[in-house]
Formats: sequence, C-alpha cells, structure tokens
Amino acid sequence: MRILVNATTCVVGGGIQVATTFIRHALEDPRGHEFFFAVSPQVMGNLKVLLDDFSRPVVAVAPSPAKPIRGMASRRKLRGIVRDFRPDLVYSVGSPSYMTFPATELARFADGWVSHPSKLVLRRLSIPRRLKQYLHSQYKVFWLRRSDFYHVQTTTAKDGLVRRAGLPEERIAVIPNSFSDVFAAATEENAPNGGDDRVVRLLVLANPFPHKNLAIIPEIAALLRAEDPEYQYRFVVTLPEEGKEVSRFWRLVASAGVESMIENAGRLTLKECPRWYAKSTIVFLPTLLETFSATYLEAMQMGRPIVTTDLDFAREICDEAAVYFAPLSARAAADAIRSVASDAVLRADLVVKGRRRLARYPSPEQKYQMQLDWIETVAGRGVDG
Repeated sequence: MRILVNATTCVVGGGIQVATTFIRHALEDPRGHEFFFAVSPQVMGNLKVLLDDFSRPVVAVAPSPAKPIRGMASRRKLRGIVRDFRPDLVYSVGSPSYMTFPATELARFADGWVSHPSKLVLRRLSIPRRLKQYLHSQYKVFWLRRSDFYHVQTTTAKDGLVRRAGLPEERIAVIPNSFSDVFAAATEENAPNGGDDRVVRLLVLANPFPHKNLAIIPEIAALLRAEDPEYQYRFVVTLPEEGKEVSRFWRLVASAGVESMIENAGRLTLKECPRWYAKSTIVFLPTLLETFSATYLEAMQMGRPIVTTDLDFAREICDEAAVYFAPLSARAAADAIRSVASDAVLRADLVVKGRRRLARYPSPEQKYQMQLDWIETVAGRGVDG
C-alpha cells in the first residue's frame, strides 16, 4: 500500500513529537508499505537531528496549510505530491489537514478545545477571546468532517468528537499516547543538581498557550521564596523569544520580582529533552486542559516526580504517580511543590508509582504498531466500509 504521511500542520507541541516518532518507525519497519512523508520544517528539523542517513522520501512544506491565505501555496504543493505519489491512503498526523484528498484520509486528532473544552479554562478567557476560540474550533470541525477515519488518544476525546462534532463513532479508534523513543535509551540521573538537595529545579515543558496556565508560575515562585528560603527554587520554562503570551509571562515575572528564579531553556528539540529532564528535580505541569500530554509519561520514564493540576485528565493518566493541587491556586501549588521538594521518601515513592503506571501504556514501538494496524484496517474498510 502507498501511504502518504501528512505532518505539514505539526508545527508546535506534541504533534511534532508524534510525527517524528512515527516517521522514524515507518522508515525502520514499513511492514511492506511504501511511504512518502510531507512534513513541517519543525518535524524536518527533528528528523535531521535524529537520523544519520537523510536520503529519505521526506519533503518539507511551509507554511502550514492551516493558514487560509499564506497556506495556499502549501496546499498546492501537497496536491502536487498526491498527484505524483498517488497514495492509497493519507495519514494526517496533525488534523485537520485543511485539505480534501482523493484518497481515503485517516486523521489523528488531539485538540481538547474541540473535543472536550474545559469550563475552567474557558472562564479565564475574555469574552472576545472566548468567541474567537469557539469560531476557531468550529472551523476545525468543518474541516475535520472532511476526513474519513480518525484516531484519538482517550475515550474522553472520542466521546467528545462524537457528541460535539457529530463524527461516526465506528470510524474513531482510541490509541493511547506514549513517550518518544528518544527517551527509551535515556537514563535517569539520581542527583540532578550535582548532589545539592537545596537546589530544586522544576521543569515546565510547555508551549505558551493560555490553557497551559504558565501565568501562575511567578506567584508560586514568590510564595516559595518568601516562605521556604532553605531551598533555591528554579523554574525551567521552554518559551520562544516572542509572542503575546510570552510577553505577558515575563511582565508577570518582573512584577513579582522573581527573575532570578526563572530560567528559559528556549524551544527544545526532541533530542534535547531527556537532558533537561535529567537536570530537573520535579516536573511541574500547571495545565488546565489536555487530551493526553506525553510529558507525564516522559517524566515517569525519566524517573522524575510530577506535580500537576487536580483535574480529570491528569488523574486519568497519572493516578497515584503525582502530587496534585487546585488548578487556580498558587498557594496550593506552592504547598504541593514544597511537600515533594522536602521529602526524599515521597519523591522516591512517586518515581516507583510512575514506573508502575507507565507499564499500562504502550511503548513507542507498540504504539507505532497500533497506528499501523488501524491504518491497514481503514484501508481494508474503505470510505463506505
């Protein structure tokens, strides 16, 4: 079977990781299929770092076809790829693809704003921004309905797409997330701060989206500095240099006077991530909305305790392998961080429980096989199947 893997819309967040991991496995184990890969520059950058031999059927397409005007050239390029490659099936790793393909399209979808928007995070948006988000979600639904089959990461996301987007339940498969295979060979380090237990580094691996709730960090940092001077707390964020949310974050940092407690590692490639996990004491996720963040599984794989929001999606993934706090409470977050930072026994217990929890999820290789199984099933059923 000729399969076009479309990762042209994977430009930020977990989609880049998912696409990169799938492509690596498809190149190593195509299972008799012929693949062609159309990817974003961000995915291409990760592949060039990870692959020694790059004489591969991979082409970069930019900008994202999601852009109504600027993406016109990209959509034309994709149509040309389809015309030349003549795929039997298109697997859009980041959907919607904003394309109508002549072949059957299988869409991987992972946008909680569309499938299960949280009232908690919606209430934190201004009315104009809430309206903009609603219209953007409806636009995505319009294009999503043009795909033929789908896969999501949780039953919550599947139920949401059936209910909110009217997609046929029998055309949606649930394939759980996994950590990237770059973490499979990584090893945890037991002394992330050179053995100095007074230094507590909190890794906040997140893009600056409103639902990631990064704006709470400066207030948490101020509380920790005032009430727990015995420890040197450092929040390691992964922010780009510019952006509206980035500017807002740094204004809040300056207002709280906690500049010395914030370190920006910048945008990280997949290959760089394990090193930053190894340097951290705690993985901190103040997020308000997720479908299935791979950061939880990565932290477990790297042997790092997790402090995160007390919300259903977090408990569904982590269960007892995390310490939780009330989502909008900087006080509760600071208390949770202090409890983990000051208790070596608790940290060790969380790591052990994380290992056990991780065993419930597929390995990167197993996830790839599940994806390919669904691709073959979809191809066998056809659009009218």
